[in-house]
Order: sequence, then C-alpha cells, then structure tokens
Amino acid sequence: MDGILPKKSRKIYEAQYDTFVKWCCQRKLENVNEDVLLVFFLRRNRKPFSFSTLWAHYSMLKTMLNVKKKYRRYKPKNAKVLTLDQIDKFLLEVPDKDFLMIKLALIFGVAGACRGKELHQLTISDVTDMDHALLVNVRNTKNNVDRNFIINNSNKNGIDLIEVCRKYMALRKPETTHSRFFVRYEKSQCTVQAIGKNTFGKIPQKVAEYLNLPNSTLYTGHCFRRTSASLLADSGASIDVWKRHGGWKSASVAEGYIENSINT
Repeated sequence: MDGILPKKSRKIYEAQYDTFVKWCCQRKLENVNEDVLLVFFLRRNRKPFSFSTLWAHYSMLKTMLNVKKKYRRYKPKNAKVLTLDQIDKFLLEVPDKDFLMIKLALIFGVAGACRGKELHQLTISDVTDMDHALLVNVRNTKNNVDRNFIINNSNKNGIDLIEVCRKYMALRKPETTHSRFFVRYEKSQCTVQAIGKNTFGKIPQKVAEYLNLPNSTLYTGHCFRRTSASLLADSGASIDVWKRHGGWKSASVAEGYIENSINT
C-alpha cells in the first residue's frame, strides 16, 4: 500500500474507502460492482460536489478497492478436524497419568460440540451420573441456546468413556472452593485450581502433536466443535438434528458441514 498510495493524501484515500464501506454495511451489500458504485455516487451527488470532485473521489475509491482486492480473496483457514480413528487412538494409547484431563476434555468437547468457553464454564452440577451414562448440560452458550448431551459406552473399540470421566471426577479434592468442573491435573492428582479458558484452546493441538498429525497448529480451539459436527454429518443425521446438537440457528452453517461430509 505504501508504494501505491501517495503519502500526503493517503488519509483522504482511506477516508473515501471508509465512507464507502460504512455505506455498504448499512445496506448489507457484500459484492461491489459498477452498479453499486453508481448508486453510491448518485446519492453523494445530492451534495454540492462538482463533477471534478466526484471524479477525484471515484478515482481514490477505485484505487483503494484494487488495493484491498487481494485481501478480500483471502479465506481464513478453518480449524482442522479429528477423525474417529484418531480420537480412539489417543484415548487408547495415552497414559492417564499425564493426559487424563485432556482425555476428558476431548470426550466432552467432541460428544457435545463444545466451545472452549463452554468447557471452561462447566460446573459440577452440570454433570449427572446416571449409572449407565453421564448427562451433561451446557448453559450460557454463545448464542443463548442451552444444550445437553449423553456420554455412554457405545464405542466399538471398547473404550470405557464413562470410567475415564468417573476416574477424573473421583480425584476432585474436597477442599475445592469453586464449582468449576475442570480443574488442573498434575502427576495423577487433581489440584484445586480451575482451568483457564485459554488452556482449552490449546488442547486440540496437544492431541494432534501426540498423534504426529501434520500442521498441528491448525487444530485450534474450535477443533472439537467442528469434529463433532463433521462426525454427526458423516452419520447421516438430518439438518434439524445437526442444528439441535450444536445449538446452531442457521441452516446454512449446517449445510456447510454436510456438504463437506464424505459419507453424505
């Protein structure tokens, strides 16, 4: 940008662009073309601008649009997802001594399509042991849609998911003064310190690193939620079931996952 825009009038160029962007946002316009520009300048012509001034403003705006064009082409990378075989391998191979809390976060995150913040805010009263399964309630979600999910032992590889959860829950110290469900786990023991929100965002990367997966840094905090959605889409679930599972209100988001599902 420094090589394209004149230094003395750069602020004027940026002001023209900001005005146009605000105008587009107010009208919910996403695609910029000549028709949009024509309407924009026709509206501005209601003010006492000369044609030469309008032409100058148009030239500045076109320059800024061309400069910004390459950034509009950029598509942010979505968090990578884990396959069911990779999840099973991690749960079977890693020792509980060092990874019990991470195992539990993986189970909860994938089973319930949980965000890192939702795992962070989970309390002991939100998890109910029903003998044959665990019932988990997710409250105070990002889109204000409370959810619940079940953890049972239907895994084909014979992984006792409930036992993993109970083992961690039994290690909770009686002197813990807060109600957060997830507490720090060190040397086969739980501490009284609650786990911070940012820690959950790094757990998928630790799972990927243990499995020696390429580009482990792309397994971000949104990995568990995307993994859960992808597995459910692969199972052939309907969009209504899928939306209810993750608390999504928009069908277009659900369709994005289902479209990328191999099985469906």
